[in-house]
Amino acid sequence: LFKRAQTALAGEGEDKKTVESKPVQIQARIAGVWAPSDPTEPYWFYDPKALASSLMISEKAFRTRIGPAMEDEVYAALWYFVYDGDNIRTDDVPGLLGRIYYADTQISNLLPNAMLDVSPVDELEKYRWTTFIMTIILYVFSIPILGLVLYFIGLISGLVVERQRGEIAILKSRGTGDVQVVGIYALEGLMVGVIGLVAGIALGKQLAMVMGNTVSFLTFGQREQLPVLLTPRVIRMGLLGVLIGLLASLGPAMRAARLTIVTYKRDRARALEKPLWQRFFLDFLLLIPCGYGYYVLENRGTIDFLGGNVGAGGDPFSDPLLFLVPSLTIFAISLLMIRLFPLLMEFLAWVAGQVSRAVSIVLALRQLARVSKQYTGSLLLLTLTLSLATFTASMARTLDQSLIDRTYYKYGADYRLVESGENPSATDGGGGFGGGGGASETGTDTDLFSGWVFVPVSEHVEVPGVEAAARVGSYSARGIFGKTSATGCFYGIDRLDFPKVAFFRPDFGSEELGVLMNRLAMNRSALLVNPRFLGDFSLGIGDRVELSVATFGERKDVEFIISGLIEYFPTYYPDDDCRYLFVGNLDYVFERLGGVFPYDVWIRTEGGVDTEELSKQLSDLDIKVVTISGSREAIEEEQGRPERAGVFGILSVGFVAAAVLTVLGFLLHSFISFRRRFIEFGVLRAIGLSVGQMIGFLGFEQLLLIATGVTAGTGLGVWVSDLFIPFLQVGTAKNIAVPPFVVLIAWDDIVKIYIVFGAMLVLAIGGMIWLLTRLKVFEAVKLGEAV
Repeated sequence: LFKRAQTALAGEGEDKKTVESKPVQIQARIAGVWAPSDPTEPYWFYDPKALASSLMISEKAFRTRIGPAMEDEVYAALWYFVYDGDNIRTDDVPGLLGRIYYADTQISNLLPNAMLDVSPVDELEKYRWTTFIMTIILYVFSIPILGLVLYFIGLISGLVVERQRGEIAILKSRGTGDVQVVGIYALEGLMVGVIGLVAGIALGKQLAMVMGNTVSFLTFGQREQLPVLLTPRVIRMGLLGVLIGLLASLGPAMRAARLTIVTYKRDRARALEKPLWQRFFLDFLLLIPCGYGYYVLENRGTIDFLGGNVGAGGDPFSDPLLFLVPSLTIFAISLLMIRLFPLLMEFLAWVAGQVSRAVSIVLALRQLARVSKQYTGSLLLLTLTLSLATFTASMARTLDQSLIDRTYYKYGADYRLVESGENPSATDGGGGFGGGGGASETGTDTDLFSGWVFVPVSEHVEVPGVEAAARVGSYSARGIFGKTSATGCFYGIDRLDFPKVAFFRPDFGSEELGVLMNRLAMNRSALLVNPRFLGDFSLGIGDRVELSVATFGERKDVEFIISGLIEYFPTYYPDDDCRYLFVGNLDYVFERLGGVFPYDVWIRTEGGVDTEELSKQLSDLDIKVVTISGSREAIEEEQGRPERAGVFGILSVGFVAAAVLTVLGFLLHSFISFRRRFIEFGVLRAIGLSVGQMIGFLGFEQLLLIATGVTAGTGLGVWVSDLFIPFLQVGTAKNIAVPPFVVLIAWDDIVKIYIVFGAMLVLAIGGMIWLLTRLKVFEAVKLGEAV
C-alpha cells in the first residue's frame, strides 16, 4: 500500500475487502507500506504518485487468487527494463537502433496490441542525425588543412625524388622496370606510414583532448575532460590516412619512373616545362566556382548543402561551406599568383640589372626568374599557410567579438535586472509590479513625482562586486505627422549613469557616446533618433516633434527637440512595431507623464558574479529582483557549445600543424636545393665570387622568397577576410544582422606567424652559411655531375 493511501484504507496487518468494478469480492491483507526513497531513480517507469491508488501484490498471488476469480483479469501488462548505457558509443548507435526496431516488430507480431511506450529511440535518432551533421561539418572545415598536409607530403616526396632522378634514370637504363621503381618508393612510404600511424594515434588522442578544451581560435581553457577512446573506426581512419598519404607520395615517383637516361638529361638541361595545373589552366578554372559561391552568398546569404534550414539562423558553424568557399578562393588565387611569380621576378631582375651593381642581388633575381619552377612548391606552401592562417584567425576573432557584441547588445550591460516596485496610488493600497528598480541619486522617485516607488539606484552599488548601475526605461512611442504615424521604441536613460554600464560601439551613433550624452545634457527635452526617422518624415536636427509615450496604461504627448542621430541602441531591434528609435532623458519623460513608472536597471560588475547570491544581497537592501539576465553567463554558454569547440579546435590544431609543416617544408627545400645546386655553387666560387657574395646571394634569395610568400599570403588573407567574413552573419533569422559585423583582422596572431617565419629565415640562412663554409670547390669542379 502506498504510504499516502494508508489513512484511506486499513492499517498494516489489518484485513480489508476490496471491490472491483464487477461484483467480485476478494479477501486481502495489507502486508506493508512503501514509499520511494528517490522518485528520480530510473527504476520508476511512472511517477510514484501515479501509483498512489494502486495495491501491489506478487505475481504468484495474482495468478493463484486474483486471476481465477475474474474474467479478463489483465487490463494492461507492462515490461520495463533499465539498461546500462555508459558503454554506448557513436558506432554502436545504428546497431542498437536496428535491434530495438527488430524487437518492437517481433513483439507486435506476438502481441498485436503491444506498443513500445518508453524507449531511447527518439533521442538516439536525434543523436545519430546530430553526429552525422557534425561529422560532415568537421570534415569540411578540415579540408583546407588536409589539403595542406597532402601538399606537404607531395612537395617533400617531389624534392626527394628530384634529388634521386639521376639514380632512377641509371636504374632504368640497366633494366629496372617502372613497377620496380615505384615499388621501392611504395615500400619506403609504407614503412614510414606504419611508424606515422602508431605515433599519429597516440598524438591524435592528445590533440582530441586539446580540441575538447578549445574556447576559441588558439585559446584553450579547462573544460570537462572528453572521453577519448580508441575505437575500430579510429584505426580505419588512420589506415585511410596512411593510404592517402602513400598515394600522394607516389605521384612524383611514378612520373620519375618513366624517365630514361636520355630523357633525364634532356629535362635537366631544359627544366622549362610548366606544371600540369598551369598547362590546364586549373587556377582560372577554380575561379569559376569561387565566383559562383560569392554570387550565391551575395544573393542568398548562405550555401545550404545539408538540407533543411541549416544556417538559416545565422549560425556559421552549421554551414561549413561559408568557410570552404573562401578557402577555395585562397587556393585559386594563390595558384594565379604562382603563375605570375616568374614574370614579376623577370621584371625585378631587369630593373636590378639596370640600377644595381650588387652581384648577389642580380644573381638571386635572375635565379628566381630563370628556374622559378624549383621554388613554386615552397612559395605556394608559404602563401597558402599564411593566407589561410590570416583568414582563419580573423574569422575567429570576428566571431568571438560578434558573440560578445550580440550578447551585450541583447542584455545591454553585464546584467539587466527586472525588479518589482510599489504603486501607492493603487486602489488596494498595496504594491504593484514594476519593470525595474532604482531611482535618482537624490532619493526615491516619490521625492520628485507621485506614482511608483523604487529603491534608489545608487543602492545597487552597495552590493559587493557591483561597480555601477543605471536606470533604463523602454516604452512605446508614436508620433503623428500628417496622415502618417511613426511607431517606435523610446528609451529613457540617465545620461551620467548610462555610459558607466552600457555596451555601446562607436558605429552605433553618428558621434561618440560622450558627445551624444552631452547633447542630452544641453536640453532636457533633447531627443536622439535614428536616421530612418529623419529620412521618412523629412526632419532635421533642431526640429521639434511630439511623441505619444505609453507605459503601464498611461499615454501622454511629450514634446522633444531632435538633437542627434543614433543608429543602434542596446536591446533595440527594429521591426514593424518598433520601426523608429528614440532616446531621451528619463526624468524629463517622468515629469511629463506625471510620475515615475517602471524601468529596468542595468549594472556593471567586477568579473563574474553568482546571480543567486546577487539577488539575495539585493533583497537584503529591500530591492525585489524578479529576473536577472546576464551577458557573461550567456557568452559562456555559447562558448561551451560542442560544435563551436569542435570547429575552433580543429582550426586551431590544423593551423599549428600547417605552420609546423610549412617551416619543415621550407627548411627541407632549402637544404635539398643547396645539395642539388652543389656544382653551381662550386663554379661560382671558382670564377671569383667570395664567400660573402655567396652568402648574400643565397640570403637575398631566401629573403625574397619568404617576403613574397608573406606579403602575398597576408594581402590575400586580409582581402578574403573583408570579402567573405561579413557573410558569416547573414541568415534568415529575424534581426540577425543587429548589431552588424565588424570584421577584425587578427594582426597579433599574424605577427606571431611573422616571428615564426623570421626564425625560419634565420635558420635557413644559418644553414646555408654553414654549408657554404664546408663547400670544397675542387670537388664540385673536378667531379662535376658525378658528385
